[in-house]
Amino acid sequence: MSEPISRSEINEKYKWSLEDMFPSDLAWESAVSEVMGKSREFSQYKGRVTESAEILLQSLRCIDEIGELLLSVVAYANMRSDEDNTLSKYRAMSDRAGDIASEAQTECSFFEPELISAGKEKIYSYLNTFEELGTYRQFFDNLFREAEHILDEKSERLLAMSSSVGSAASDIFSAMNDADMQFGKIKTSDGREEELTHSRYGTFLESEDREVRRSAYELMYAQYKKYKNTFASMYSGSVKSDLFYAKARGFSSSLSMKLSDSAVPEKVYNGLCEDVNSGLGALSEYLKLRKKLLGVSKLCMYDLYTSLVPTDNEKISYEKACEMVLDAVSPLGGAYVNDMRRAFSERWVDVYENKGKTSGAYSWGDNKNHPFVLMNYQGTIEDVFTLAHEMGHAMHSYYTNRTQPSVYKDYKIFVAEVASTVNENLLLEYLMKGASGERRAYLLGRKLEAIRTTFYRQTMFAEFEKCVHEKYMNGIPLTAEELCKNYGDINKKYYGSVAVCDDEISYEWARIPHFYTSFYVYQYATGFAAATQIKELVKENRSNAEKYLGFLKSGSSDYPLNLLKKTGVDLGDSHAASCVISEMKSATEELGRLLDK
Repeated sequence: MSEPISRSEINEKYKWSLEDMFPSDLAWESAVSEVMGKSREFSQYKGRVTESAEILLQSLRCIDEIGELLLSVVAYANMRSDEDNTLSKYRAMSDRAGDIASEAQTECSFFEPELISAGKEKIYSYLNTFEELGTYRQFFDNLFREAEHILDEKSERLLAMSSSVGSAASDIFSAMNDADMQFGKIKTSDGREEELTHSRYGTFLESEDREVRRSAYELMYAQYKKYKNTFASMYSGSVKSDLFYAKARGFSSSLSMKLSDSAVPEKVYNGLCEDVNSGLGALSEYLKLRKKLLGVSKLCMYDLYTSLVPTDNEKISYEKACEMVLDAVSPLGGAYVNDMRRAFSERWVDVYENKGKTSGAYSWGDNKNHPFVLMNYQGTIEDVFTLAHEMGHAMHSYYTNRTQPSVYKDYKIFVAEVASTVNENLLLEYLMKGASGERRAYLLGRKLEAIRTTFYRQTMFAEFEKCVHEKYMNGIPLTAEELCKNYGDINKKYYGSVAVCDDEISYEWARIPHFYTSFYVYQYATGFAAATQIKELVKENRSNAEKYLGFLKSGSSDYPLNLLKKTGVDLGDSHAASCVISEMKSATEELGRLLDK
C-alpha cells in the first residue's frame, strides 16, 4: 500500500469547507474572546435567574447562545487538527478549545441548580403566563424529571472536580491496552512475519487462511490472559466508580443512572435482552450455515469474521459512490435527495486520506451551520457503506439544526445511530435489487454479519454488563475468575449451540473499551432494530417516509422513545426486534440456497 499524500496535493473540491464555520483562524480567535466574555458576563444572573419571567427568558437565551458559540469554537479547532495531526498549531488550538469549554461550563455551573431550587411551581407559573417561555417546556419537563438527582451547586462542583478521578480506570485501560500491550508477530499466508496490533487483528481474523486466523486469535488472548488480574482491577474500578456516582445522585443502580438521561425505562433494556434471547435460534442457524460453507468440522470463535464470499476488488470512484448513495436513499423523497446532493457539491465532506489525517470516519460540526463529514475514502464497497452511514448522521443533524431552536438541536445518543443505519439498510436494499450470484451472496453475507455483530453481539455485551454490575451491587468481588466465568457463560449461550467456545474467548471482556462507558452498547442494538423497522415502513408507503423525516427534524424536542413512536416504531414491545430476527432467518435461508454445495 502506497504512503498517503500530503494535504496540499488533494484537489480543493475533495476537502471540506470549514470556512463555512469560520472564514479564518482570526475569526475563530474572535469567537474565543466572545464566548469567554459572554460566559463571564453570565454571572450577572447568579442569584436572580428566576427573579421574573423576563429575566428567566433572558438567561435561557443567553446560555443557549454561549452553548452554540462554544460548540463552534470546539468543533472548528478539533476538525482543523483532524485534517493533519502533525500541525502543532491546530493541536494547540484543539487543546485550548477544551480548556475554554471547561472554563465556560464552570462559569455557568450555577444555572441548573438555581432553576431547581426555585421549584417546579414557580417555573411553571412563568411558563403558563409568559408565552415566549413556551419553547422551553420540554427542557423544564426534563430538568424537573431529573431534579431529584441534581445536587446543590457546591455538591455538583465537587462531583465535577472528581470526574478525572472517576475516569482513572478508563484512562489506565487506554494506556495499557493501546500503548503498553505487545502481542508479538504472526506468520502470514505468504510466509512473512507481521506485528499483531489492535488495528490489524480484525484484518487477520478476516483472512481466508485459517491458520492465520487461529494464530492471531490465540496470540491476542494469550496477552489478556497474562494480565487478567490487572484488567480485572481496572474494570472493577470502573464499575465501582459508576456505582459511587449513582449513589451520590440517589439512583438505585448504575443502570438506572445511565438510562435516565434519555428517559429510557429499564424494561426496554431488559426487553431487548429477552427478545434477543428468544431469537437465538436464528443466530444458530446462521452459524450452522457458516460452519457448512467454511467446510470445517468445528466452528471456532476465530472463524466468525472471515467472509463466506470473497469481495470483488472493483474500485468505486467517489463520484460514483455519491450517486449510488443518492439513488439508494430515494425512497426518502426528492427533498432529502436534493439536500444530500448539496452536501456533496458544497464540500461538506473531506474525502481522501492524507498524511497526518485522523483515521476512520465521522460526522460533526456546530449547530449554526451545516454539518461536516470526515472520510478516508479508498474506493471499496465498504467505503460506500461508510459514506451512506455518515451522511445519515449529517442529514439528521442538518434537519434538526434547520428546524429546532437552539435548546433542542442536540439529539440524544439513544437515537444517534438510527439515521445512519437506515441509510446503510437502504443502500443494501438498493445494491441487492440487481445483484445475482456471488455479488448477491456477498451482500447477503454482509447483511448477516451486520445483524450478528450489531444486534446480537452488542446485546450479548449489554447482558454481560448488567450481570457484572448486579454482581458487584450484591457484594460479589469482580475477580478475573468471576469476570471470565460470567463472560464465558453468556458467550456460550449465544454461540455454544454450534461454535466451540474455548477458554480464550472468556477473556474477551478485557479488551472491550466500551465497557468503560457503561450501558452504552445496548443503544447500537436498539438503534439497529429501530432502523430495520423504519426501512420496512418507508418501503410500504410515502407517508411513513414523511413521518421518518419528521423524526430527523425533531432533535431533543421530546423524549427519544416518543420521537421513535411517531415513526411507527415502539421499542417498548418486541416487534422491532422480531423484524431483525425475521430478516436474519430469511437472509440465512437465501444465502444457503445460493451457495448450496
